[in-house]
Amino acid sequence: MTKKLLSLSAIGKDQTGIVSSISEVLFEMGCNIENSTMTLLSGQFAMILLIAYPKTADVSKIKSKLKAVFNNLGLHSSVNEIDDNTKNIKTYGDYVISLYGADKPGIVYNISKYLSDNNVNITDVQTSVVGVKDKVYIMLIEIQLPSGFKIENLKSAMKDLAAKIMVDISINQADTSEI
Repeated sequence: MTKKLLSLSAIGKDQTGIVSSISEVLFEMGCNIENSTMTLLSGQFAMILLIAYPKTADVSKIKSKLKAVFNNLGLHSSVNEIDDNTKNIKTYGDYVISLYGADKPGIVYNISKYLSDNNVNITDVQTSVVGVKDKVYIMLIEIQLPSGFKIENLKSAMKDLAAKIMVDISINQADTSEI
């Protein structure tokens, strides 16, 4: 039997109380946050949540209460009903690509274009620029290889791409015991 699920995304100026205000409504409505990612990006707080809600719940009431919180906090948001297909989808990557180099346009594009062209699924991307004087771009990408795709081919291609865009790239098997 499938669960009843909502996807929630929200972004807005960072302020104290965003997570507690939204999670309070969800708790009061009998909802459970099953998966989430939340982060601060240059003064903007962004969140994406996967929420299970009771089969007997009034979805319009949940959305209405959340909308009031979003408006009060000045957040841009979206709440949508989705199908539970988690039985058929693995939600974590098999490998992690780590990239370090000078910050410049095109890094994400070059890596993601190769992956897309080869049907390699990206399950998570994190990027950051660190350093004050000499800025270093860091990117971590979790990926799932398509059936029959050899990791050696990916490593060879990433080595060529690393030379082309002048960054360091390493690929490691994901430690799913920590997931």
